[in-house]
Amino acid sequence: MARIVVLDSVTQCAGRVQAGDVLVAGSFAGALSLGLALPFGIRALIAHAAGVGKDEAGISALAVADGLGLPVAAVETMSALIGDGPSVHDEGVISHANAVARALGIAIGMSAHEAAQRLTRAGEPRAVTANLVDERPCVVDEVATGRVVCLDTLSFATADNAGDVLCGGSHSGRVNIEVLLRIVHPRGVIASDGGMARARSGISGLARLDDAGVAGAAVDVMSARIGDGRSTWQHGVISAANARAAWAGVVVGQPARAAARRILH
Repeated sequence: MARIVVLDSVTQCAGRVQAGDVLVAGSFAGALSLGLALPFGIRALIAHAAGVGKDEAGISALAVADGLGLPVAAVETMSALIGDGPSVHDEGVISHANAVARALGIAIGMSAHEAAQRLTRAGEPRAVTANLVDERPCVVDEVATGRVVCLDTLSFATADNAGDVLCGGSHSGRVNIEVLLRIVHPRGVIASDGGMARARSGISGLARLDDAGVAGAAVDVMSARIGDGRSTWQHGVISAANARAAWAGVVVGQPARAAARRILH
């Protein structure tokens, strides 16, 4: 019988996920998350709907995976903590499933735990490749003291981003911020609120940024495509900010462009 592997983030697959595993992840169920998991030969994926969001980016993995013959489902935004694999597995309630998953009996309203068990009976995964991940940074503003840099996920940051404001496609949950801070302490971070999710877990990393002396803010998931750092910059509208960001002049309702420039300057 196939294994069920539960992770807080798809970025944790290395050394933990084997070919043929059913992956239950705290990540949003977007095409980017799928792209990060596919190289490990997953049999199926259950992730977080993250408010679904602009252009349904929070569940964009489902349609892509249908084209690959891979079952994918997402749990309802408020049913589970985002960035918390055990919460998705133990408390999540399925709100979206692609055609391949539905053919295996995955239904709306089913517990994620039951869905994962059913997905162990999915067919053996095929070797597939999909161009779903773009690791390239995009510099959208630059001054003498730093830059505004867009990244589709904060895990793509490097030590070179120490003076930068990062506009990330990631949700602003604690797991993503802790990964980022192990890489670099940037000047500021603006990412998605992931639909806030249960217990406001979608912005739980903002307090951690405050503790690290980093300005942090989140954009409404309906204003910008989650998983798309450029969309965070171009379209995002601030929905939450930490004390450091507020001190810099970041306020709820502000365009992300203006907020990033406030932090940068």
